[in-house]
Amino acid sequence: MAIFNNKKGLALPIILALVLLLAIWIGSLAWSMTNARSRFQQVHKARKAYFMARSGLQHFLLKLKMLQRHGVESMRALEQANEDEKKVLYSVFLQDIMVPPDDSYSGEKYEYRVNQFNIESVDYDNARITLQVGAEGSFGGQKNSISRLVRISR
Repeated sequence: MAIFNNKKGLALPIILALVLLLAIWIGSLAWSMTNARSRFQQVHKARKAYFMARSGLQHFLLKLKMLQRHGVESMRALEQANEDEKKVLYSVFLQDIMVPPDDSYSGEKYEYRVNQFNIESVDYDNARITLQVGAEGSFGGQKNSISRLVRISR
């Protein structure tokens, strides 16, 4: 019977062990939530960078479509230029495709640019051109590039 009388200090180690297990569980839960949040933010920024690249591509296509409709002589010069002239004309064509200014004061830096543009084929009968276009978008340090083969008709 003397063995059962010496258990007065057993409750304190059991409570401390339970508190330690609870603290470890809460700490691991907080760490995994922080890790998941940072991964989500990275994926979210990568998606925004992708859509910035798509915006650059759409800006380019809008400019090209307007040039096709309202600047037919300029388009003919672009389509019929030799290789040296094409390099100069392509760079001039791409220089003014810029991101509109940021009015949201979000603090995140974003931009897009069209870095590749090549006329693959011209179909004068159907008034269509086929282009290889590459655009790059960035948002908050994340970058994403896309490249498309596009057919445009007037």
